[in-house]
Amino acid sequence: MSLIQKQIVIVGAGPQALFLLREYSRIGYLVTVLGRKNEIAMYSRYGIKLIVDTEEDLIGKLTDLASKNQMQDCIVASGFYLSFLMKNFPGFFTLFNVVPKDKEALSIFLNKLHTYQLAEEINCKYPKSILLSQLNHDTDYRRFKFPQIVKWNQDIYLYEKPAFKTCLVHNIKEVKNLYQTLGECEKQSLVMQQFLGADLQNNYSYGAYFDQGNLVAGICVNEVRHYRSGVSSVVEEYRGGFAEIIEEKSIQLIGKTLFTGFLDVEFKIFNGEPYLLEVNPRPFGFIRIMKLKYPDLIPYILGECVSNQKNSKQVQWMNVLRDMVLIAKNPRKIMHMFSVLFNFSSRTFDVWDIGDLKPFFRQVKR
Repeated sequence: MSLIQKQIVIVGAGPQALFLLREYSRIGYLVTVLGRKNEIAMYSRYGIKLIVDTEEDLIGKLTDLASKNQMQDCIVASGFYLSFLMKNFPGFFTLFNVVPKDKEALSIFLNKLHTYQLAEEINCKYPKSILLSQLNHDTDYRRFKFPQIVKWNQDIYLYEKPAFKTCLVHNIKEVKNLYQTLGECEKQSLVMQQFLGADLQNNYSYGAYFDQGNLVAGICVNEVRHYRSGVSSVVEEYRGGFAEIIEEKSIQLIGKTLFTGFLDVEFKIFNGEPYLLEVNPRPFGFIRIMKLKYPDLIPYILGECVSNQKNSKQVQWMNVLRDMVLIAKNPRKIMHMFSVLFNFSSRTFDVWDIGDLKPFFRQVKR
């Protein structure tokens, strides 16, 4: 009798997908990855790669995979892909056994304003926000304290690059000028919100895996250095004074839903208190730190391991190439970079893997 190899599909091919591709392949899964040609996981030695050129091509390839193997396990490893599939391919969730799930939880967490409504139920603070589409000639702009920051309330683009990720506006004139450059769909998808400060070292995240709203494994981290807004170069496990309340509010918030999967909950410390920024309901950029904190996490999630032992050391994560660029601009941080780099026992890297080198060198080339 022959054994049937377990299979899984991963949608998206960024660093998060690369981590999952390696982990699942190494425990015996046949992994199929769908992504654009230049995404980093497409250069791994592991898995079957299906190059996607257009949004229609993505739906077509997923439909074809489903016709060959119904209700196959599928992980969506990108928020952009997840938002697109939720809106444009609702049948996706009946063709595959999709993680993250469930759809009701996703509809909340893929929308900042919906997330903030849920945060009200657990008395969690968040920045005051308004949809740009709600601004009009009758708006009393005096009620807004400037500067304000404009962000995407929900993703509307997959392969098309938006004009900006965030935009700081310093006065009413800048708001009105920005408003005039936007289409109706963009106005309905962007929020203007209270600006909580430019110091990115006050940004904290709670990265975790939940099963039907119940915590399986989690870690509170401080995003120590940023390559650019929303992209970290060094992340460290955080055990300081805000760690307990960040973990508590994250568990309470997700516990209001039946969410299953990896996610990270982002906070910013403002006036001595944590403010919820957003929930990203998909594998997060620094996901490999979870492997260092919980070495058996993936087998445990799959029911192939009976324990989920937690590493007691304070762990770190680094993207070497990004951090080298930052250190070149600010050499005063070089000693900290070396301390992380040579912390062999409790530090992990983003893309580097001695058993799968091509993605790292592709990153160097880019």
